[in-house]
Amino acid sequence: MATTTIKKIGAQAINDEKILILFGPSATKDLAEYSILQTMPSDSIELKVGSTLTFGDQTYHVTKVGPLVNQNLNQLSHATLLFQHSDETIANGIYLSPEKLPTLKAEMKITFH
Repeated sequence: MATTTIKKIGAQAINDEKILILFGPSATKDLAEYSILQTMPSDSIELKVGSTLTFGDQTYHVTKVGPLVNQNLNQLSHATLLFQHSDETIANGIYLSPEKLPTLKAEMKITFH
């Protein structure tokens, strides 16, 4: 289990798409505009199908994990969260169920387990 903290929600990070981009403190100004900025994980993250992500008290189940997710989360605190089903898998994608965006706010904890 690892935990991060949302530090900032970019002005364009939440829109009509069911996608969120997580990024750590290394995000450029342009990336930050479209990202959920978070701290680096407290422990190593090893997500797989069946893992869960919890945003505050909102729990989501991992249905698919791209091949670069764990490496990028641990090195850059970066991943793309997709709250939708897809037959394709993007390399840095974490596919989650239910297929609705969580309610987010600054200083909220994200727990990966």
